[in-house]
Amino acid sequence: MKRMASLLLAAALLLGLLSACQESAPSSSAVSAKEWTVSELTELAFDYSGREDRDGLEGVNAETDREWMTAYLENAYGLEEPWEDAAVVRATGASAFEIAVLRMEDDSAAVRAATALMSYIYSRQGDFAGYAPAEADMVANGSIMQNGPFAALFICQDPEGAYQIVEAALSGKYDPDQPEPSSEIIDDVKGLRDFLVTDQGMEDAELEKLDDGDSDALSVYLEEAYGLSRDQWEECAVARDLGGSTFEVAVFRFPGGSSEGIASVELQPGEDGLVEVPVGGGSDDNWEKISNVENCLNDYLDAKEAQFDSNTEQAKLLHRSFTITAGEYVVMLACLDAEGLAGRFAKASGSGGYGWMNRYRYLDTDPDYPDRCLFTQPNKDDMSIYDTSAILAAWEKGDPAGLSKYDRDIYDQAKKVLDQILENGMSDYEKELAVYSWVVNNVDYDWTHQDRMKETPRESFTPYGGLVNHTAVCLGYATTFQLLMDMAGVECITVAGAAFSSQEDHGWNMVRLNGEWYCVDATWDANVRELEGRGRPEDWDFFNVTSDDMAASDHQWDYANTPEATVADGGRG
Repeated sequence: MKRMASLLLAAALLLGLLSACQESAPSSSAVSAKEWTVSELTELAFDYSGREDRDGLEGVNAETDREWMTAYLENAYGLEEPWEDAAVVRATGASAFEIAVLRMEDDSAAVRAATALMSYIYSRQGDFAGYAPAEADMVANGSIMQNGPFAALFICQDPEGAYQIVEAALSGKYDPDQPEPSSEIIDDVKGLRDFLVTDQGMEDAELEKLDDGDSDALSVYLEEAYGLSRDQWEECAVARDLGGSTFEVAVFRFPGGSSEGIASVELQPGEDGLVEVPVGGGSDDNWEKISNVENCLNDYLDAKEAQFDSNTEQAKLLHRSFTITAGEYVVMLACLDAEGLAGRFAKASGSGGYGWMNRYRYLDTDPDYPDRCLFTQPNKDDMSIYDTSAILAAWEKGDPAGLSKYDRDIYDQAKKVLDQILENGMSDYEKELAVYSWVVNNVDYDWTHQDRMKETPRESFTPYGGLVNHTAVCLGYATTFQLLMDMAGVECITVAGAAFSSQEDHGWNMVRLNGEWYCVDATWDANVRELEGRGRPEDWDFFNVTSDDMAASDHQWDYANTPEATVADGGRG
């Protein structure tokens, strides 16, 4: 499962954009003779953004609500520079879609505004990393523009298309009365491979091209180089330079993409106790195939990079290389302009956008745990854990009469859930499975936490959010799970840690079964259920995993003072 885009690649992208803004920012004289308003430019960008509907979007401009716009520019972008006009079209809830166009008082102010927008992209990626990986990828692929006194932000399915049309409008090269010619879509792997070769100016290089023209040679190379057996891929085309450079591109196609379709599950009685029963939807194995190919390609890039001294041009190029997914395609890009080429591939293939798998998990390592990211509590949220001692004492006595109304509501709902899902004679593992499944499939994420203009209610950080409102953020999921496990008599703790390389607060749990500790993250598994419709145990990525698994999937915590989960048997003993 993709959990976040590469921090190093994102940082490099931001620095490159900033450099471009500073070195080649057009002066005011470059602005089109037509006086475009920011609202017109925002609408124009939306038309070329790759999004076809406005469901879940809100649009605001300074002319209609300057007070709101002032607050948003300060709260979201940290922008206090004098500005003249601004317009935003943004999603609320579980989507990161956002287009903003600002007109500053002069060109220098616009450069500073573009810098602020770059910082926002990185921060915004952290809002969705782990919770909605596809949205985090879209943010990481976003772009910033500065043209004269204008600065713009494009977080959308086709940021390059939105960027280019606004740039053309401001440069006087866009005629709204003359429709743009449509781009021809390339729909075969050999054609897309050759597009990548041509884009990078490698047509005359000493290339080896492998495709279905010689299926045996292709199969041998994919197995020997990438470690991919023939049953792991369907269509592929490769081009690699034999003349001394490290240039190599590979295009895999999986017809149908990675569509999964299990809507939800229910716990129902079976011969051996409660069992998971899928409700609605269907499934295919493309997602697993795509993930396996991504992993193999990134392992190949890692191994190839290790063959060169880190100061050589070959190593530097390979360090910037990565693998993307775009619609039906998985593409490895070992070339000079991997970031730019990824966007152009998405457009050429008609995919509309792309995501990438993280090759480099973190920037700073813990000196005592060199394979893990350095943990520093972000403290963006109040991660204090709700005190459930009164509820547990009432549970032990079987008398909730003395509880406050808030705690009584939690108690009553917790009892109702446990009465529904637990049966006499269950093992601790079976109790945990039942509780985890209920939490994953019955609690939705509170997406106000991702909205810079809304305050997330404190209830969403407590068991009240999970049990009464059925809506919570990570700490609410963790404390809901904790309370139910405590009431079920299974040893459990809550970990108040971090994610996104210690940039975002995050909470999860550890469970002790048969004397061994295991990690669980109900939030991120519930996000997959909510956003992708996959809530079965086989769809869970964070149920009874090891501490190393958690560290490898962008979780950070106080390693020295937290139990270590080392057993990889899933808690089954």
